[in-house]
Amino acid sequence: MTYDASRRPTGLEATETGIRITWADGAVTEIGGEDLRRACPCANCVDEWTGERRFRDENAVGVGVRAMNQVGNYAFAIVFTDGHETGIFSYPRLRELGDPQA
Repeated sequence: MTYDASRRPTGLEATETGIRITWADGAVTEIGGEDLRRACPCANCVDEWTGERRFRDENAVGVGVRAMNQVGNYAFAIVFTDGHETGIFSYPRLRELGDPQA
């Protein structure tokens, strides 16, 4: 995979319901906290062997984002209001969640 600097976030801000990311190519995506929680890729939420989702979608109702911490130059670790904090979301995954056609 070739690195594409235009797919890096240049801005990040909290919204009332989630996050807004501004990308180097000028695109802006918004992702709700509930949607992020449902998409968490960590081993607690997705079985590492089978890929089966362990986290139930209904448990995301009302969940927001408490904090986001940069992980290297490729991802953010998200801390959710339900206390969950082991999910690491790569930039491409965040872009996809905010714009499924990207």
